[in-house]
Amino acid sequence: MSLSEKPPLSQCRLDLWLWAARFYKTRNIAALNIKKGLVRLSGKSKTKPASLINLDSQLVIEQNFVRKTVLVEEIAVKRVSSAKAKSFYKIIFEDRQEVAKFFQARTRYKPDKKIRRNLKALKEKLHFLSDN
Repeated sequence: MSLSEKPPLSQCRLDLWLWAARFYKTRNIAALNIKKGLVRLSGKSKTKPASLINLDSQLVIEQNFVRKTVLVEEIAVKRVSSAKAKSFYKIIFEDRQEVAKFFQARTRYKPDKKIRRNLKALKEKLHFLSDN
C-alpha cells in the first residue's frame, strides 16, 4: 500500500455517519435526533451521538412517521453526493403503518376534539415537528 492510499475505515461516530449518508442536513440535527431517541443502534436501549458504528451495524431511524431499519454497508466520514450516499446503506425494513392511519383519519372527515388530542399525542410521540 502506498502513502496516497488510505485503508478503509472500520468504524465511525453515529452522528457523523448519519450526516454523511444524508439522513440529516447537519451533524447537530443528527445528534439531537439521536438524543431524542429517534435513532437507535439495534440491540442497544440507549444510543449516544458518539456511539461507534461498524460495517453491518443495524440502525432504526424514525423520520416523518416512517420507521426504517437500515444496514450499514460502508463507513463514511465525508458528505458526498446523494447518489453515492445511498450506497452507504441498505434499507431492510420500512414501516409506514402509522402514516397511513394519520392520513386516512385526516382525509375522511374533520376530526373532533378527542381525535385531535390523539393526533397531537401521536405527533409529540414521534417528534413530528422535529428539525429534520
